[in-house]
Amino acid sequence: MQTNTTNHITTIKTEKFKTTLIKVSFKAKLERETVTERILLANVLRNSSQHFPSKKVLSAHLEVLYGASLSVSAKKQGMLHTISFYVQVVNEKFLKSAPPLFEEALKVLGELIMQPKIVAGAFDKEVVGLEARLLKEDIESIYDDKTTYALKKMVAAMCEHENFGVSGDGYIADLARINEKTLVTTYESMLNHDELDIVILGDVHHETVTQLVETNFKLNTKRRNVLPVVDKEEKQMRSITTFEEAQQVNQTKLNMGYRTHTRITDDDYLAMLVFNGMFGAFAHSKLFVNVREKESLCYYCASQLDNFKGLMYVYSGLDVAQVDKATKIIDAQLEAICKGEMTEKELLLAKKSIINGKREALDSASGMIADLEMSAILGITADEFIKKIEEITLADVISVAKKIEKDTIFTLKPCKEASA
Repeated sequence: MQTNTTNHITTIKTEKFKTTLIKVSFKAKLERETVTERILLANVLRNSSQHFPSKKVLSAHLEVLYGASLSVSAKKQGMLHTISFYVQVVNEKFLKSAPPLFEEALKVLGELIMQPKIVAGAFDKEVVGLEARLLKEDIESIYDDKTTYALKKMVAAMCEHENFGVSGDGYIADLARINEKTLVTTYESMLNHDELDIVILGDVHHETVTQLVETNFKLNTKRRNVLPVVDKEEKQMRSITTFEEAQQVNQTKLNMGYRTHTRITDDDYLAMLVFNGMFGAFAHSKLFVNVREKESLCYYCASQLDNFKGLMYVYSGLDVAQVDKATKIIDAQLEAICKGEMTEKELLLAKKSIINGKREALDSASGMIADLEMSAILGITADEFIKKIEEITLADVISVAKKIEKDTIFTLKPCKEASA
């Protein structure tokens, strides 16, 4: 594998896959005022362009390109809100008489981004209306997924007065002020002011690819200001926030939020990864073994990290009568690690799981690109990451565990009718 970068164009040369993956990302500061319109813009742009006037025409053309796949995402990550366009296409060298598929796929992506279907200063009104309705339905559907709903509710309360409290899903109330004309302003801002990253992975030549990108996109690909992704905003911890909500649910959702005070750019970040592996990330972790298996208190119980904000979430599903007991035993698992009550075997299992996850990620094109982006933040390669994980000791884990503070507890309980 060979990586080269010119301005914001990065190529990853590898013969591991029979396809080429193109990813174009636009990154802006995460803001409450713009997040909804950026999500809607991403959804509108994936529909059509001047040359491909409808989703049907676009899909038919992708089929001609031997089933090339196209997707667009908009997501929150630390301090940033990122809109990403993906196209994956077969490498034509594996086909007998194929056209230059990579170049054609690049043209399609260039069309969607650079020549959207804007007429008389406005996007297509029907498309914007349709995508706004679909986005509204997506946001509303979160309420029906109680595990996701409860976790998001806790994070929103936990970071209520911080920028991280902005929802990455958008806000229904904002849709009323967004229309086919205001969305053009959002598009122009994305094009002219966002941080730009273009990554192409496959059996490609850097110089040739760079020239093709500059020809098809006609973007200013010279390096723009790099926006910080790590959110270092903290709040003064005074007391643990505890709140609950009752709904027509059969299973109680217990969610606990913590401040780890360890972020992805910190020296002890890898130790925090291993801690989380021992605490609740895997089936052999303390939460799973002691809370779910030994005590049979939860249907599920696990932990996850937000590496860019320095947060940890514990989420579980259980009977309402078990909430207090489960909370105490979850607390006991963190306390046990802080006291060093763990074995070398537990440490080894956590490290092996993290390393296996890293290696499995490198078996896919998207995973390889994600690893490149992560390596750029960490400043180490995948091999160096694995070596450093192997070097983590129990003392390192104890040290990061002692920094963790509980911040918020949210319980989604059955209302009386549901529990009766």
